Amino acid sequence: MSISKYDLSSQDIDLISTFPICSEMTSEEAIIFSRHLTGLKYTDGEVLFTQQSRMDDHLFIILEGEIKVTIKLEEIGQNSATIVNQQQGNIAGILSFIDGRPHMASAQAITPAHIAIITRKDYQHFKEHHPDIAANMLQYLIIAADDLACQLLKKLSESLAYIHGNTRPRTMA
Repeated sequence: MSISKYDLSSQDIDLISTFPICSEMTSEEAIIFSRHLTGLKYTDGEVLFTQQSRMDDHLFIILEGEIKVTIKLEEIGQNSATIVNQQQGNIAGILSFIDGRPHMASAQAITPAHIAIITRKDYQHFKEHHPDIAANMLQYLIIAADDLACQLLKKLSESLAYIHGNTRPRTMA
């Protein structure tokens, strides 16, 4: 298995401009944003990043395929639990991208996946030269992080209800 780098096509750029991260950008801003992205191809099972790693400063935008985000819960003796499966248009690595801290979870391709990445350095470029793009990105990242927190709280609530006998078990995604 090896991750391969590729140049985004005009079709990829058109697709990215329809994603939520670009929803508040003008078409010109979406093109500028997309031109700073790098394409990576992952095969089934390849790891994008691991929990507690500081191996990158990337934000991962899923163009094609599916990834799973998992967390290792050593405190309660579990190997790992799936937090969420992400598909086309979703992003991963939000918090580490924003704050530069180690990843709080791991991400792995569960199908062959095409991922576009943007670096924190590119984000700094946007802040200096295209502040509207940077502001739109940050707004989207905050909303996406909040959505993820809500999903986690819902799973926690369902798990606690199950543990206390208040509901039947549900299949985790």
